[in-house]
Amino acid sequence: MLPASTQRPETSTLRLSPEGLSIHMRIPAERPYLRNAILTLREICDHLNIDPARRNRIVLALEEALLNAVEHAYNGDGHLGQIDLQFTIEGDEFLVMVEDFGQGISPEQAMGYIHDDRILEDRGRGLCILRGMSDRSVVQATERGTRATMMFHLPSNA
Repeated sequence: MLPASTQRPETSTLRLSPEGLSIHMRIPAERPYLRNAILTLREICDHLNIDPARRNRIVLALEEALLNAVEHAYNGDGHLGQIDLQFTIEGDEFLVMVEDFGQGISPEQAMGYIHDDRILEDRGRGLCILRGMSDRSVVQATERGTRATMMFHLPSNA
């Protein structure tokens, strides 16, 4: 059964330019909708001929960023928020951006969650996994919430 927020449509925009490709999605910040983002990412990776092991790393990083947005941004306050996603190909880089509009994370909090020893904790592993799966990552507070940007180098055959 889909959540009550089904009246809010998901949106997608595709932009092609000489510099590259950009796909923007906006989805409700609810677990049933995360699958659409994951399926979109898998299709992009297949189109780019990214090998399955690398694709799985990219998918895992996106899953962690999405789950962080669902679990922490809106903090169970009854506010049904949204998540913006952007998949961008620029030259030999594939950028995956996840942004929420909820409770932000301070730079100090983010730094506290990215140490390798966090991987053994019961909670708080998401940012550590996100960092470990991507070639580079940045998690930052914005005026509207939190943005996680993950960068992945594309194979030469993409």
